[in-house]
Amino acid sequence: MTRTRNLVAALVVIGVAALDAPKAYAQAASPDPGRFEVSIGSVWIGRQPLGANSANETTGAGGTLTLFRTASELANVNGLEGRVGVRMWRGLEAEVEASYGKPQLNISISDDAESAAAITTAETIQQIMVGAGVVWALPYRSWSERLVPFVTAGGGYLRQVHDPATLVDTGRFYQLGGGVKVLLVSRSNRFVNGVGVRVDARAVVRSKGVAFDAASHASPAIAAALFLRL
Repeated sequence: MTRTRNLVAALVVIGVAALDAPKAYAQAASPDPGRFEVSIGSVWIGRQPLGANSANETTGAGGTLTLFRTASELANVNGLEGRVGVRMWRGLEAEVEASYGKPQLNISISDDAESAAAITTAETIQQIMVGAGVVWALPYRSWSERLVPFVTAGGGYLRQVHDPATLVDTGRFYQLGGGVKVLLVSRSNRFVNGVGVRVDARAVVRSKGVAFDAASHASPAIAAALFLRL
């Protein structure tokens, strides 16, 4: 979490510096938006509650005795994220994405019928998310044409592998959010039309996968990346 915050802060500082560049630089020819955009960076995904359960036993009198209770969660995780986008129409862009991280699966056991102390076990999960989505650039001309706010939505395939790769859980994810792109360098008639940074925040909803109930669970996510426009 700390590393991701530091990266986001550094990218924001770079973006602000670019916006405060000399006037002659700001008045250069309008940057070519390019048709393709490739980005890679860091993503932080918050904790995901996975539900709680009770281990019950039927007594001789027909009642129920709770032997113990369990609660589980997928801890927050820092990972890598890559995206490839293509401009479809004006401010509308379609993109594919992939991310990889290794969150901890924490399972706590409490309220033991024999008064045993509560314990928590942990397991490392390899999490792979592959999907597609759309990005819509919002009209915004107040500061600079180099700064573009946007909203994004998408979803895809979720794969979570237990350590040591003996069990695989699959599911789906959906996400909705927004952010800003800051174009730092622009060129004309070059293979690389521009270089910039992208920062966004979104809600990520994971369904199935490593879960102990049938519900979908939402988590916050923050991402920061460097992008190239081709």
